[in-house]
Amino acid sequence: MNSQGQAGSPLFLYHRLGSPLVRSTVRGQYVSPFLFRWQMTALLRQAWEAAAVSDLLATSDCPTRRFGVTFDDGYASAARFALRTLTELRIPATVFVVAGAIGGRNVWDERRGDRMEPMLSLQELRQMIAQGLEIGSHGMTHALLTDTSAAQLKGEVFDSKKVLEDLLGGPVAGFSYPYGVWDARVREAVVQAGYQYATATALSVVTPSVDRFAIPRINVRWNAAGPLFWWKIGRAFRAAGGGEHARP
Repeated sequence: MNSQGQAGSPLFLYHRLGSPLVRSTVRGQYVSPFLFRWQMTALLRQAWEAAAVSDLLATSDCPTRRFGVTFDDGYASAARFALRTLTELRIPATVFVVAGAIGGRNVWDERRGDRMEPMLSLQELRQMIAQGLEIGSHGMTHALLTDTSAAQLKGEVFDSKKVLEDLLGGPVAGFSYPYGVWDARVREAVVQAGYQYATATALSVVTPSVDRFAIPRINVRWNAAGPLFWWKIGRAFRAAGGGEHARP
């Protein structure tokens, strides 16, 4: 618990930055670059401290209010619209990428009727690492892991880790469950693969007692501006039993 009486830290989940594509089926996922910068700046101005996911997990008694930032899927918009803000404001972030889609497109979204989006290239991923960001795995193909066979699950969890580590030349510590869906079998596979933590999509904050293989996050959508942004943070604290400690 910090000096503001806050027990826990919000971990934000972003997907896409930029203007929504015409006829996109997930228009709410698009956060404008201007709004993203406002959110990050607003947190820092209110004396929040940005921290990597591993630091949020390792610190149980921090004197300051802390938050973390994550991106799921690995859309190219993270490099185009978020990287500059993150580096200029010195905010660490983790980008969970679909290992089999590097430099490709979001075929899992297209199958569901969504528009095509370019994914981060290997060069962009390496640039992100050079700028201090962390790269995690979001599986090989963005499969619904609870519906996979044992062999498929191994490919999604184990193989994606190896592919990313071979391409990027370093360890991959984090995993993000595609669609936020997992069960005991999937969780055990992630543990056995050697990941240090895994993120989900349940709404709450990161507390000292959190399951490090089911870390909750706050899903940030297109309209999280002004009071609504702070309300979403407060709602996450209330979900964790933390009251109203998120108010700026």
